Amino acid sequence: MTTDEPVTLDAAVPLVQHPRHLAKAEAGLRHGGVHAILATVSSIEDLSTVLSTLGAWQAWARDPRPGYRLARTVSEIRRAREAGEIAIVLHAQGLHAVDADPGLIESYAALGLRIAQLTYNYRNRLADGCLEPADAGLSEAGRAVVRRLNQLRIVPDISHTGPTSSMDIIEMSERPVIASHSNAWSVADSPRNLTDEVIRAVAATGGVIGLCAFPSFVSAEQPTVHDVARHAVHIAELVGAEHIGMGLDYADEDEDDYEFFAYDERYYPRPPWIWPNGIASHADVPVLRAALLAAGFTALEVDGIAGENFLRVFARSWGS
Repeated sequence: MTTDEPVTLDAAVPLVQHPRHLAKAEAGLRHGGVHAILATVSSIEDLSTVLSTLGAWQAWARDPRPGYRLARTVSEIRRAREAGEIAIVLHAQGLHAVDADPGLIESYAALGLRIAQLTYNYRNRLADGCLEPADAGLSEAGRAVVRRLNQLRIVPDISHTGPTSSMDIIEMSERPVIASHSNAWSVADSPRNLTDEVIRAVAATGGVIGLCAFPSFVSAEQPTVHDVARHAVHIAELVGAEHIGMGLDYADEDEDDYEFFAYDERYYPRPPWIWPNGIASHADVPVLRAALLAAGFTALEVDGIAGENFLRVFARSWGS
């Protein structure tokens, strides 16, 4: 095995927030051939909780669970792949705890954060989420945070962010912007999905949109893996396959979680969630690969979608 072999990466893994969650995800990740994940360390939690979680990852990294490693660079991800380990990259699905203090991003970065959304569905002091009807743009604090993310080489992520705030982030950022787990609004008109305008704008930064398996973001009816592939086809027709990735978003949230995150039943059905037929877990990632090939993508393009496209973006942002 060499480091030239392609990496399969899931850019949205809320199933793993804390090191203690790795055990429940391991079988699926191994069976599906997933080599790297973006672990969700925060969304709307308070500062104490976020710092505690980031600290737990740093403590874990000193004596990691066998078969895993914490990665801050693309080289570390590839070395994990070569060693048969799963690379863990720390990802914030919201900077709610930052409030109006962009200096806190320094602490997040020191504790290993590599990718960050500003907000999660709703409004905070930085930006509007995708479920806010007003759809306002970035606040001054939000603009300061984008500048700080760029300085610290943390990748800005616009999943869960409102269209106007998303375009503001894209316009401000001097580095590529991603949507770690968002589909195409033109295929399924959930507000969690991206309009063609936003897709084009992400691609213009050199960024990538991660295909999401959350059922109501795929189709209004019970979806299949082929419906997920339809989103890939649409995005490829707009901007090219090199701007597509994989952010499957598997979660095991219960009713208490549903209330905590204040999900809107118009867009998020109450759990338990029924994942698309054919891709119900990480173990089914090979089925998604097959569906993409059947939809007309080449094997090289599928390798890109499965992980290499995100690694290209990360290398531009972090260095190799």
